[in-house]
Amino acid sequence: MDERPLWRRMFEAWNTQVGTRLEQVVRTDQFADQAALVAGLNRRRNEIAEQFSRRVMHFWNIPTATDIANLKRQVEALDRELHKVNKTLEEVRDGDDLK
Repeated sequence: MDERPLWRRMFEAWNTQVGTRLEQVVRTDQFADQAALVAGLNRRRNEIAEQFSRRVMHFWNIPTATDIANLKRQVEALDRELHKVNKTLEEVRDGDDLK
């Protein structure tokens, strides 16, 4: 008697009958073209949804992730500038202490 569980025997029977044909289908150029088309449609759908949500958030004066990323970059730039100014001031102060 077969020791494999029933689910495993059922899957292997299905895979034997259908799996080979499915593999043949997914290796065709037509399947690749259709998959690329669906991927492009999904990407466009996501872009439209993102644009819509961004407009809604701006309408209600709520910052978007892009807004926050831009602010973060600006704060980081200011931090770098402040660090440079502090370093320059310390150098000037150290130079005055030597005199």
